[in-house]
Amino acid sequence: MRTASADLLAARTVTVDGSDVYLRVTASPVDLEIRWCRDGRVAGSPVLFPAGDRSRRLLGTNLPAGTTFCLDVVGERDQAWSGVVDWNVSR
Repeated sequence: MRTASADLLAARTVTVDGSDVYLRVTASPVDLEIRWCRDGRVAGSPVLFPAGDRSRRLLGTNLPAGTTFCLDVVGERDQAWSGVVDWNVSR
């Protein structure tokens, strides 16, 4: 299992205006609250990912091209988890 800090928390750049950001947690032993963040000053609202629920969830909408964002785990930070991030997509 990949740890979140190795792959999923890395910065990514939006290339298409109006992009949405989605996350699907594929494995986690605990509930996670995750949000998108930018520059340490701007962040989306935390989205709950219950342990064992592999549903794809929307983290952010309508991000402009050039936005560099990362994911931020709110609360428990030391648990290993894996998932898939999709961005530059529309609903």
